[in-house]
Amino acid sequence: MIKRAGDVLGALERALTVIAVVFMFVIMLLVVADVFMRYALNSPFSFTYDLIGLYLLAGVFFFTLSDALREHVHVGVDILLSRFSLTGRRLSEIVTALAGLFVFILICKVGFERALENYEQHDVLSGAIPWPTWISAALVPFGCGVLVLRLALQLVGNVLSLVSGRDLYPLPPVTGVGEARSFE
Repeated sequence: MIKRAGDVLGALERALTVIAVVFMFVIMLLVVADVFMRYALNSPFSFTYDLIGLYLLAGVFFFTLSDALREHVHVGVDILLSRFSLTGRRLSEIVTALAGLFVFILICKVGFERALENYEQHDVLSGAIPWPTWISAALVPFGCGVLVLRLALQLVGNVLSLVSGRDLYPLPPVTGVGEARSFE
């Protein structure tokens, strides 16, 4: 059950990461085109800054949050972790998941309320193009919601592994002891 849930959630996370990569590519294209239009033709795009700042960058960030946790690429302080027993490492992961769940459930709740309020009030960005703000606000609870699912899976998997004594959910690699992957 844990493996199947992890596979399904992993597929969603990878799909969101692909979307984030497309967003990043669009950002690069827009910046290059805007610079060309600005300096070669003296006619920059009026929408580039708002589109990138309001939607695309938020999508890149929030769509990759959970996948980054799954791949263990967030910054982590594991200076003591190599000295812990397997039980200690599991307990550390459980405490971390509980703390993360508390914080990101609150962020989801507040983000959802804000996105809903922006939608109901037809809130738009003032400027040449009236961009609706609820879309970018909705990226917050969506991305954090996927992260909450990952943290919940991490919590349940580590608790079940601890209780059963079997390795039902993998522990993250510990850097400095030959387990972690390199960027190279």
